[in-house]
Amino acid sequence: MNRITITITILLLFTMQVFAQTQLPVATNFRQSYKNHVREKSGLPGKNYWQNRADYSIKVDFSPATREVSGQVEIQYTNSSPDTLSKMVFKLFPNLYKTESVRAQIISKADLGDGICIESIILNGQKVESKLIVTSGTNMTIIGVKILPKDKINVQIKYSYILNQNSFIRTGQVDNGAFVVAYFFPRIAVYDDIDGWNEYPYMGFDEFYNDYGDFHVEITVPGDYQVWCTGNLTNAANVFSNHHLQLLQKASSSDGIVNIITEEDIAKKNICKPNKYNTWIFDAVDVIDVSFSTSNHYVWKSASVVVDSIKNRRVRVDAVYNPEHKQYDPVIGYARGSVSAISYLFPKVPFPYPHITIFDGLDAMEYPMMVNNLPFEDPLQIVQFTAHEIFHTLFPFYVGTNETKYSFMDEGLATLSEFTLQPLIAPEIPMSYDISEVNQSAGSDYDNPIITLTPQLNRKSRFSNKDLKPAIGFYYVKEMLGDDKFSEALRYFIDNWKGKHPSPYDFFNCINTQSGTDLNWFWNDWFFNKIAPDLAIEAVTKKGKSYIIEVKKLGIGMVPIHLKVICEDGTQQSINKDISCWSQGNDGYTIKLQSKTPVDKIILGSNFDVDIDAGNNVWESKKQ
Repeated sequence: MNRITITITILLLFTMQVFAQTQLPVATNFRQSYKNHVREKSGLPGKNYWQNRADYSIKVDFSPATREVSGQVEIQYTNSSPDTLSKMVFKLFPNLYKTESVRAQIISKADLGDGICIESIILNGQKVESKLIVTSGTNMTIIGVKILPKDKINVQIKYSYILNQNSFIRTGQVDNGAFVVAYFFPRIAVYDDIDGWNEYPYMGFDEFYNDYGDFHVEITVPGDYQVWCTGNLTNAANVFSNHHLQLLQKASSSDGIVNIITEEDIAKKNICKPNKYNTWIFDAVDVIDVSFSTSNHYVWKSASVVVDSIKNRRVRVDAVYNPEHKQYDPVIGYARGSVSAISYLFPKVPFPYPHITIFDGLDAMEYPMMVNNLPFEDPLQIVQFTAHEIFHTLFPFYVGTNETKYSFMDEGLATLSEFTLQPLIAPEIPMSYDISEVNQSAGSDYDNPIITLTPQLNRKSRFSNKDLKPAIGFYYVKEMLGDDKFSEALRYFIDNWKGKHPSPYDFFNCINTQSGTDLNWFWNDWFFNKIAPDLAIEAVTKKGKSYIIEVKKLGIGMVPIHLKVICEDGTQQSINKDISCWSQGNDGYTIKLQSKTPVDKIILGSNFDVDIDAGNNVWESKKQ
């Protein structure tokens, strides 16, 4: 093969503004936080950072026959803010299915009803009068309270509702003997330094934002049902047969895959203690939510992974699914691989929780320590969605990003994990990823900047702007900084914001600070602008054995330069310039190529380079 020697020279067209001095446009509701040192412009929590806390004790009965969820929740709420609270806002997420609620999702008429029924509310021992309770959709507000800074308040609520059967939106009935029960209790909304009370209504599309707390959960179900839940099962010996208890203990302490529940076990009905009802007790520490799944006919494969080789700490990984869904069989391996990859490869953060359970459901949705994944048919989808949902453990659970407003923070990073972790988890499956949705929506009249609040996103551009486009942007930064440096910067963000509520500015500034690189020119361009990237090979000039390749940035939005050079003898060479090639505001970039062999074709762009017009991305010598 002939070797092609590449030398690159840069012809930059400078603008009046130096990009290294670019300031991000900070929204006015953040300014007071900086002034009060609640947050710092370095990206770190300030010396006066605060957040409120709610600890929950939940007792709930679930009837698979009637789908009724009935229970009581006791909440210890701490007001750590400097403000006196004159009201309390609660989230009643089951009210998505209340007949008169405003929704952005289509709900089966059979699932519409009264929503969540509040039997009683007691604050600090006093019953709250109905006239002080205002309910609108999924928000319930108690007025007339006075919670001073540093005050603690006790809340007790009795409630019930009917779990949805036909319109599965992150929660509901999967089949006649399987259920995902999420968002199943009244909870106190977040009160933070940016917005005060989080009063965004839940209408089915946008996701969630919750405070951290400890959860004690007791779930009573019929005796032939098993339960998987956020947290540690603390009474396993009281619910499992001795044989299955031993299998669970084996899976929790060994690398091999253990079949805890098999089809034979289901037929024999010998899994649980022979009681009419069993109560399953779980405890979780410092999490933002809790969900559970239950079934009487699912198989259970389990294994564990050492995620911290210094402390020899293990995490149990579970795959729980309908045995008819054979495509689910390899999920346990992919899940175990995802947990290991997160811990040791990217971003090299030891998996923070004691277990993760992948449950066969009707959605692709994450919960703390729980995942609800469809039985996908495509092996690539199975791998990528397993990695995606497990990666959510870091964002928004370990690091409490605000999904309701800024879903790109967690969805973008989780989507990045799809094409970052998949080759590590299942290298035998060819890697491919379709970014055409970004190319189709970028620059259209329904498109938005990534920073746009999630509830304001147009449905046509929603996935593009909250998932794929930010993932591609993070991918470009990763390419520029290098894998190790990007992981270090991401870990810096995680270490400083775990258990807290960072904003997008905190993320951007943390990456800048730790990497020692002012990336505001890119954050501003890619995340705050309505972009329509379009690179073009403007001209190729041959001078002897040299080729002068002129690449033009015609559109709005920066993308790296990736060139494939194909010579007449069939040899090929790649020329790659990361996103920093546009950091000075230039709209042209020139590459000088020397080749002993005549060049036949030059192709611009890679599988992850957004480009709304691919028609100007190819140069062929025969056409010159």
